[in-house]
Amino acid sequence: MSAPAGTGTGSADPDDAGPARVLYTPWRRWLGRLRRRSALARAAASGADPGDRVYLVYGVVLLALVYGPMLWAALSVVGVPLGGAGGGEGAVAAERWSSSSFDGLVVVGLCVGGVLALLAVNAARAGGPLWTSPSEATFVLAGQFPPVAVLWRRVVLLAVGAAVVAAFGGSALAAGALGLAGGAGVVPADGVGPADVAGWALLAGFAVQVPLMLGVAAQAPRWRTAARRAAGVLLGLGVLAPVLEVVAPQVRTAVGQVCADPAATGVACSLATVPGPGLLGVAGVAALLAVWLTVRVLPTEMDVDATAAAQRNTVATSQALIGGEAGGLTDLLGPVRLHGRRRTLWPPLLYRAPVVARDLLGLRRRAWTVLGSLVAGTGGTLLVLVSIPSPEGPGSAFGVVLGAAVLYAATSSWASGLRDMASQARPGGLLPGGVGRLVAAHLVVPTALGVVAVGAGLALAVPVGLAGLPDDGATAVVVAVTTGVLVLAVRCWVAGATTVPTELFTPVSVPGGGDASTLIVAAWFVRGWLMVVALAWSAYRGAGAGTGALLAVAVVIVLSAAWFVRSTVRRLART
Repeated sequence: MSAPAGTGTGSADPDDAGPARVLYTPWRRWLGRLRRRSALARAAASGADPGDRVYLVYGVVLLALVYGPMLWAALSVVGVPLGGAGGGEGAVAAERWSSSSFDGLVVVGLCVGGVLALLAVNAARAGGPLWTSPSEATFVLAGQFPPVAVLWRRVVLLAVGAAVVAAFGGSALAAGALGLAGGAGVVPADGVGPADVAGWALLAGFAVQVPLMLGVAAQAPRWRTAARRAAGVLLGLGVLAPVLEVVAPQVRTAVGQVCADPAATGVACSLATVPGPGLLGVAGVAALLAVWLTVRVLPTEMDVDATAAAQRNTVATSQALIGGEAGGLTDLLGPVRLHGRRRTLWPPLLYRAPVVARDLLGLRRRAWTVLGSLVAGTGGTLLVLVSIPSPEGPGSAFGVVLGAAVLYAATSSWASGLRDMASQARPGGLLPGGVGRLVAAHLVVPTALGVVAVGAGLALAVPVGLAGLPDDGATAVVVAVTTGVLVLAVRCWVAGATTVPTELFTPVSVPGGGDASTLIVAAWFVRGWLMVVALAWSAYRGAGAGTGALLAVAVVIVLSAAWFVRSTVRRLART
């Protein structure tokens, strides 16, 4: 097969210009034709169908058309509690952007944006979001072609895909909050229509470009620190978003009084009374800047070798997950960075409680990680407390579940000692005493940090409305304590097992035909999140039903927590 144009004696480059450079686009097309011919030859030799990819695309499109509307409807139901007070009788068109639905959607957007920024920055350690393979890093990006020419199509694909997914979720939540979807009993707010849903979808598509840009920036050594700081700022805004929702009505009333004066006119009052267009404008400018940086600037400074190595590790870990081994997930984001290696075990504590001394030393060597997890745990607790039902409102099940999930994610860095013990060939075999005693010792440090996070969340909840909750705040205390016990017990339960039980791979037939064992194995990998979400939702329902129902749910959660810990001890003892 002939080589691509631009090489050989027919090149237009002068004789003293050095080696001829091949443009990337013709070379890419030539390589694509070569790969297609090789694939067709292999398919013909093995007797396979060369149209398998067409059937794969057909299957993906069919699944999207079948389950996409179902997912959109479910998200619209989640968005229903975000609205309520903004519509109704007497609402004017401007109140579409100055109502509880606007506040709720902005709060959810800030929370989700902070989480996405954190995930995108951490994804850089796993070879993403802008991916490359080891072979491409060696034969394409090692100086042969400009990185921008190679990676810009990938960046555009990422930006468009992220925008589509964000617009899908944003439109569903907005439709539920504005009363345009979410069930038969939902009444649409006055003056709203499909154009408002389209505006929120466009806003979500713009806003998601910022976390994506931070993730790509984290892959460049020069921009990594700035990307992490920016992600921390977005995460802090997400943590403080529920507090902003509480003070929003007071701020809106004050601004309305000021702008009611005929002398107070101009762009500022227009944006304050109808902030929707202004928010869209700011998000659009931020999206343009983010896309420009991601396409034109960041690829030239990306560490392609580190990205390729991380991508190879991610592929190997994914293959291990398919085989049922989850132990490599802890190394998916790269080795743990430890600081303060000169710090040693505390001698007084070492003789009395060596396991606790060991866990404390690990925390001291990861001080910033632990501090960030404490802040996240405090924010999760605060979100749970401000979202439970109260006399002033029905609360938000989404807020309670999201807060519990954030608190559960924060406990991951607290339970490293228990996770390390469970990964040993014989858990607890290096120290005297039974497995139960060692598990209890490894739970001392996570429990102490959990008490700090839950206590800080309770302290911050006082100025934002804790006193207005029923029973003088007793409901909030019960919900906070049971949530803390739940996430710690579930973390202990998950850390005690890293391999899928072999019996879960047994084929399970379903009424409509097919095998459900794959879904069962996938559910095993996310069993901790499923338990936290289910029990947190039960706590929300119990808090809304009354004191008796809440106490009953609290008893169920405590008994479940005891079972989780006991199950961990028994499993490790059998190892």
